[in-house]
Amino acid sequence: MYRFIALVIVGFLFVGCQSIRNVRSFFESNSSLAGQFNTDEIDELIKSAKRYQGVPYAGGGSNENGMDCSGLLFRVYVDNNYSIPRSSVQQALFGLSIPMNKIQKGDWLFFRTNGSSSINHIGLVIQVNGDQDVQFMHSSTSKGVRSDQLYANYWFKAFDKAIRPFKNNSN
Repeated sequence: MYRFIALVIVGFLFVGCQSIRNVRSFFESNSSLAGQFNTDEIDELIKSAKRYQGVPYAGGGSNENGMDCSGLLFRVYVDNNYSIPRSSVQQALFGLSIPMNKIQKGDWLFFRTNGSSSINHIGLVIQVNGDQDVQFMHSSTSKGVRSDQLYANYWFKAFDKAIRPFKNNSN
């Protein structure tokens, strides 16, 4: 009897793990079903982000008077009628993880800067010109909203992960 119960439990665990893998695989291969952005929408988001270039850094800020890194993304998406989480930690969960060699315009990059043990910085990919040439827009504590190169020594060392964000209209 105990052996039968153990076999049933193991069976459910196997089916459960396999189901999770199948669901993830399904969404990764059918990205439109996961709510992904099209090229025109991504171009509009990037155009919006570039309008904030030069805005000074302000912790907790999300407007033209000052903004932090997650505030920049939050503002850009709100400006285009999309709803995303406000903090970089929440934003890091709002999409599908992608490998570095698959990064595209519109993806989000996450960093652990200054020796942090957790994600504390985010940027929006604005241009990809090859495997080692990825430009992203972010709000730097020292220089405000600007673009930088992912493969620059500082950013590459601090890089944690990239995601392709979900599309969530705020209607």
